[in-house]
Amino acid sequence: MSVNLRDELQHPTTLWGKRYLSLVLFTIVVSVLFLFFSLELPQAFHHSQTWVMWVELFVLVVFSIDLLLRVATQPLSDPKNFILLVFDFLAVLPSALVVMAYWGLVPEQHLEILGLLRLFRLLRVVQLLRMSSLLTEILGISVFSLVFGNMAAHLGLRVLVSSVDKTLQLNIYQYIDRPILLLAVTAVGSVMGIALAITFGVVNRKRDVVTEMHRTTMDAVENFERDFRDVFENVTPEQRTAIFGTFRKDMSAFVKDKLSYDAMRSSSNTFLSQVRAVVKTRPSMDVPFHAVLVQRVSGLLTTTQITFPPAFYGWLGLLANLYFVLVMMATPGITGLFVQLLVIFVFQGLLMIIQDMDYPLDLDGTMFNSKILD
Repeated sequence: MSVNLRDELQHPTTLWGKRYLSLVLFTIVVSVLFLFFSLELPQAFHHSQTWVMWVELFVLVVFSIDLLLRVATQPLSDPKNFILLVFDFLAVLPSALVVMAYWGLVPEQHLEILGLLRLFRLLRVVQLLRMSSLLTEILGISVFSLVFGNMAAHLGLRVLVSSVDKTLQLNIYQYIDRPILLLAVTAVGSVMGIALAITFGVVNRKRDVVTEMHRTTMDAVENFERDFRDVFENVTPEQRTAIFGTFRKDMSAFVKDKLSYDAMRSSSNTFLSQVRAVVKTRPSMDVPFHAVLVQRVSGLLTTTQITFPPAFYGWLGLLANLYFVLVMMATPGITGLFVQLLVIFVFQGLLMIIQDMDYPLDLDGTMFNSKILD
C-alpha cells in the first residue's frame, strides 16, 4: 500500500491522484503569490486580518497533509528525501505561526521573525519545479503546461528578490539605472524576437516538407506495388505482401515514434534490395527505381533527422532567461509581475512550439506533430 501511494504521489495515474496533485500545485502557487502580495501590500495583507488567517489556514492544511503523506511514504534513510522533507516542514511554519497567533496560541512578539520565516515558503518553489513536469499528465500537452516550470522558476526568483529587499530593507532597485536597463531589455527582446521568428519560419517549412515527402514516398511505394501486381507476373501475392506490407508497417511505426531511425533505415535498405532484385530484370524500371523510389525513401529519412543543433536551443534558452531577468529588474511591483509572466508565456511558449515542430516524428511533448502525417 505504501509503495503504491508513493508512486501515486510522484506519478499520479488515477483521477483522485491527479486531482490531489492539482490541489497541491494550486496551493503552492497561491502561497507564493500570497507572499508576494503581502510584501507589496503589507497593510492589506496584514496577518491580523481574519481573511488572511483563513487563507493561511487553507495553505497550512494542504501543506500539512502533503507533508504527512510524504513522511509516511518516503524512505527517511535517503538523504535527498530527508532534506526535501525538512524543506517542506520549514515551508509550513509561516502559516502555522499566523494561525496560532490569530487564535492566541502564540504570543504576538513571536511573529517578529515571520518576515524571515516567510522566506522558507519559497522552498515550496523547489517542490513546484519538481512537480511541474507532471502538469502535462493532468492538463495534457499545451503551451501553458510546457512553460509552467519556467514561469514558476522566475516567479520564485522575483518573490525571493522582493522578500530579501523588503525584509532586509536593502532597496535594491535604487542601484538600478532604469533608462539604461530599459535599453538592454529592448535590445535583448528584439534579438530574441527576430531569432524566434526566423527559426519558426524554418521549422514550419520543414514540417510541410516532411509531410509532403511522406505523401510522395508512399505514393511511389504504391505505384511500385501496382507494377508488381500488373507487370511482374512471377511475383506471388504472398511475396508482394511480404515486401510492401512489411515496409508499410515499419513506416507507420516510424512516423509514430515507435521505431528508431536506425531500425527504419535498415528496414528501408532491405525493402529497396528486395524491390531491386525483382526490377533489375527490366531495364526500363531502373530510372523509376533509382530516381523516384530510392531518392524519395532516402530523402524522407534524411530530412526527418535534420534539426537545429542543441547548442542553438541552449543559446536561445539562455537568452530567454536573461531577458526574463532583465524584465523582472525593469518592472518591479505587482504590475511588473504580471508583465513578466506574460512575457514568459509568449516567448518561452513560442520557443517550446519551435522545438516541438523541429522534431516532426517525436511524440514526446507533442502539440502539433501527431497530426502531421495522419
